[in-house]
Amino acid sequence: MSKKLLFIAASSAFYSCHYCFATELLEVESSVSLADQYHQLANQYAQKSSYYNSIATLYESQLLPVTSVNPSIFAPPPAKPAYNPWLGSQFGFGAGGASGDTNSSSVNGSAIVNYKPESGAVGWQFNSIGQYDNLQTSGSGSNKNRLYLQQNGAYMFNKYSGIFAQASYLNDANDGFYYVWNENIGYKLQIFNNDLMGLQLALGPGLQQRHVVSTNVAGTQPQWLTQATYNLNLSNILTFYEQLQNTAAQNNTTTYSISTLNIQINKNFGIGINYQLTYNSNPPAGNAATNAISSLNMVYGIN
Repeated sequence: MSKKLLFIAASSAFYSCHYCFATELLEVESSVSLADQYHQLANQYAQKSSYYNSIATLYESQLLPVTSVNPSIFAPPPAKPAYNPWLGSQFGFGAGGASGDTNSSSVNGSAIVNYKPESGAVGWQFNSIGQYDNLQTSGSGSNKNRLYLQQNGAYMFNKYSGIFAQASYLNDANDGFYYVWNENIGYKLQIFNNDLMGLQLALGPGLQQRHVVSTNVAGTQPQWLTQATYNLNLSNILTFYEQLQNTAAQNNTTTYSISTLNIQINKNFGIGINYQLTYNSNPPAGNAATNAISSLNMVYGIN
């Protein structure tokens, strides 16, 4: 009995020793494995740190020094020029020739005066046109004066629609009239208007007073006005202006055109080519239906 107990005790002690030894080996292996993991993590962090440092060095090498930065990029934008209500007005003086009733040379002066009290599409607009020609008839030595004046006023309710009033005066004995007065009111339509071009249309009834040279008869009659005004900015130095109007009365229809092409020399001065065309469907006896005046002008403009 004592031998069996001794054997059991010895066996238990043997297995206990082996168990303790195995446990110690596992703990040692576990601690070694954790150390390896920590070492690997440390290596990874070191590699990432080196990578990010190299990226930062690369970006830093590409940055411009403060002294090389253009200070103008931090400057405030330039202020807009003050609004000029007379913008687009121009005055010209020149010489040219005429055709139609007589072949004539001419000395002329012209003016287009624009006045718009406030900026924007809505509000009052005023426009005046004046054209004076001193016509020298070839071979006769006689002079004839031709004067055309036109005053326009309009109020625009919005960007496209408004009302207008117009009065015009023509003193042109060369075309067979001592004078022709026209007064009209009506509707004004702005078809488009931008930095490149603009087109306006005016329609309305009115009255005409005229005095015919050949018969020395003056009279008044109703008439209808259709007028189109077009301007085109071909470039910073080249602009075109056209006004075409038709006045339909009981016994005569008059079509009048003013065309101007300006070449800008500097901010205010330019050279203009001016062309006027007048057509009467029923001209006075002895007068041509179509008369034209062309001229080359020195032009001063308000820009």
